[in-house]
Amino acid sequence: MESDILTVGQVAELLHLHAMTVYRLSKEGKLPGFKVGGRWRFRRDAMESWMVDRAQVAKLEAENLRLQRGVHER
Repeated sequence: MESDILTVGQVAELLHLHAMTVYRLSKEGKLPGFKVGGRWRFRRDAMESWMVDRAQVAKLEAENLRLQRGVHER
């Protein structure tokens, strides 16, 4: 049974990151996590939404860069 709440290790595995990177991003407010008893926890649905959002941002940034290059190459 999958839990709706993930640990740092589970998020690290999900995102293919080192656990220290998950801690850093969480502390910086870049990952949607919260602390319980001094330990970071993450809602699975929030992480899934965050991944979708980040993919959209990356796509828009790439498109913007492509358009900027097109303008400068003329």
